[in-house]
Amino acid sequence: MLRRYVPIFGILILGCSQNDKTETVVAEEMLRTVEVTVLKPSTIERKITLIGDLRGENEVLVFPDAPGKLFKLKVKDGQYVKKGEIVALLDRSAPGYDIPPMTVIAPASGYVQLLVKDMGTSVGKDKPIMRIISTRRFKVSVGIPEVYAENVRKRPILTMDGRRVKIASIPPALDQRTHMLRLEGYVSGNYLPGQSVDVDVVVARKDSTRVLPISALVGGVKKGVFVIKGGVARYVPVKLGLRTSTKVEILKGLEFGDTVVVFGAASLKDGQRVKLRFRD
Repeated sequence: MLRRYVPIFGILILGCSQNDKTETVVAEEMLRTVEVTVLKPSTIERKITLIGDLRGENEVLVFPDAPGKLFKLKVKDGQYVKKGEIVALLDRSAPGYDIPPMTVIAPASGYVQLLVKDMGTSVGKDKPIMRIISTRRFKVSVGIPEVYAENVRKRPILTMDGRRVKIASIPPALDQRTHMLRLEGYVSGNYLPGQSVDVDVVVARKDSTRVLPISALVGGVKKGVFVIKGGVARYVPVKLGLRTSTKVEILKGLEFGDTVVVFGAASLKDGQRVKLRFRD
């Protein structure tokens, strides 16, 4: 009798072993995949965009030697001219007199910005025809609101179209009329004097700190994140610092080297096993 049941028992053991393997594979496949990052020292900045005013670093206004009406322009906007070059002709004719057009000479070399373009327009000692800018470097002026003035004054970081503005001067006090901190700096580029430009101003910055994307945060009033330990997601409460629209500084709760869930955290539970996909 025993001989009949031994083979059957062996088949049952084999069947159970195969089922266990299948269940393990299925369980592995059902693990939720989350995106993670390893926390490293990073920089976080908060910026605001303000309107600044441009003027040429070195520029000169071109006036005629005597009043007259614009007869012909010899140059175009943005054209480079040399000192002594004829840039315009003026009509100074009068009834009964045959007076040739008066030439207007460039007093300096540089790029032209026309101030008068319509023929027949009266110009004179009080009305310039054009402006000549000697370089492509411009001076930008921007007013920093009082609420940000102290932070910006300590560490002014301004950019225009991704170009860093070289700070020329930082006043010791706010403007009495506008209650703003008026900063001036230099920038190079294809701009025009008198143009209004967007200036990005860093109003707060932290270096070598713990920074995560906003998507890593979970919870309501009290925030936390999920840290991966041994393939398991563990909820960790955190204290937040500087915050932007996309990033947040972590003051307490995490250490450099922690593996933190940055995408997929909203649907996790404490103690849940997960698959990891590391963010570049």
